[in-house]
Amino acid sequence: MPRSDRPRPRHPRRGGLVVGVAVLLAVLAAACGGGDDGGSSPDDSGGGGGAGAGDMAALPECPVDALESADGPVEITLWHAQVAQSGEAIDELAAQYNVAQDRVVLDVESQGSNDDELKEAYDQAIATDDLPEVALVLDTQVKSLVDSGTLLPAASCIEAEDYDTSDFVQSEMDYFSVDDVFYPGSVMPATGVLFYNRTHFEQAGLDPDDPPATIAEIAEAAQAIADAGVTDEPFVFSTVPFVFEYWLTGAGIPMVNEGNGRAGEAATEAAWNEEGTVEILEQLQAMQQDGLMNGIANVPGNIDQFLAMANPDPTQRGSMLLETSNAATSIDAFLKCELDPGSLSGDDRVLVDPDREIDLDIDAAPWSGLEQAGRVQAGGWGFFMMNTGTPEEQAAAWDFAKFVNTIPSQETLNLVGGMDPFLQPAAESPEIQEVWETTLSGSWLAISYQQMIDGIDPDFPGPLVGPYSEMRDIERNLLEEVVLNGADPQETLDSASDDLTEVLQRYEEENF
Repeated sequence: MPRSDRPRPRHPRRGGLVVGVAVLLAVLAAACGGGDDGGSSPDDSGGGGGAGAGDMAALPECPVDALESADGPVEITLWHAQVAQSGEAIDELAAQYNVAQDRVVLDVESQGSNDDELKEAYDQAIATDDLPEVALVLDTQVKSLVDSGTLLPAASCIEAEDYDTSDFVQSEMDYFSVDDVFYPGSVMPATGVLFYNRTHFEQAGLDPDDPPATIAEIAEAAQAIADAGVTDEPFVFSTVPFVFEYWLTGAGIPMVNEGNGRAGEAATEAAWNEEGTVEILEQLQAMQQDGLMNGIANVPGNIDQFLAMANPDPTQRGSMLLETSNAATSIDAFLKCELDPGSLSGDDRVLVDPDREIDLDIDAAPWSGLEQAGRVQAGGWGFFMMNTGTPEEQAAAWDFAKFVNTIPSQETLNLVGGMDPFLQPAAESPEIQEVWETTLSGSWLAISYQQMIDGIDPDFPGPLVGPYSEMRDIERNLLEEVVLNGADPQETLDSASDDLTEVLQRYEEENF
């Protein structure tokens, strides 16, 4: 997709802001845990099929009428791991739902500050038969959730109620489907953008309204910024796997076989060993070796990539960072000094230094791809419903999902939480349009939404993999070896491909 032609909104630039540096970085680290995987073709994959009906005869029934006979309000629980503004949006959504009706009482429980902690809690709850009625789970876990046998497919409820899904974003429906069955009751989509420092571009003689569209252009901009003496190592890159996956999917490079895991059979072999994959690794390695990139190991709790963008030493401050778009509202709240540090984590890792003042002029642009800007993959979080509760609880979970799929709810998720609208008419609501057209963070959200609509290949939105966490570990090791340790790109990729194939085959042999 070409670079966005949307006019930049006119708004005052922020200068001399009191910046709690660790806060900004923790916000970004927490907010960027997801939106980083994809599915495959609606024709040769698990996607497609309108409402994602699949083989309805093989699916559990959805007791959509059970609320009618309930003896009093039905209490259900929603698990999530959202933090900062995204977490606030979930709390607001739950409060709005509880006020809007009297048949269901929705309780919200945080299961940690990242998606790995939530998945660990979910797996433990399977063993103890203590699952919630709804769980907001990252897209990477779709297949493993389905394979666990604990889900009530939304497709069953859609069929039972003849529920209209024509206004949903089809690429997200396809992506959150397995064997043509759409599983979550609703979706909180997110894509990725290039965050960059406009001042650095201006100081280097670059046009801040024409940011890099590709990895190669990032390298060119980084060289210009370094040559101008603006800052050392302008491009900040963490070995976080989702960035690597975005580049592959955007360029049409599969990660696994069997139609990228969606051709009807489960993936059993790695398929990413292509020329474009090696090109990505070589470009990253060259930037690191040329001193143009601040390569940072992606380990739990490490937020150095975000600290680099707000480093108090101007010569060490990063100029560019690729991250997920749902950080936009948290960044905006932070820049306005309106972000509560207590919303970031439940411990004392996040500290605010009230005496540290930094002038940041941060902006965002469409995702910088391997070949062009704005090419991303589907992703985000799904509101998955469990089949382990009573019929009344399952019906209540579906009732809440339908509430999420309304324009007011979508406005809350977008304007507070930074998520892309899953209901397309919500993008045209006056409230959303005003924010998108007149504010800085709103313009970033508009970029993300447009990428979701125009930047996802409907025939190739990304992989569907059961052992996704293990695949991510392999990707992370691949990036660290090549980028940080200088290993040979092709040889390291060959080894990673062997490792991924072994993991895929073991997952299928063990049957989840």
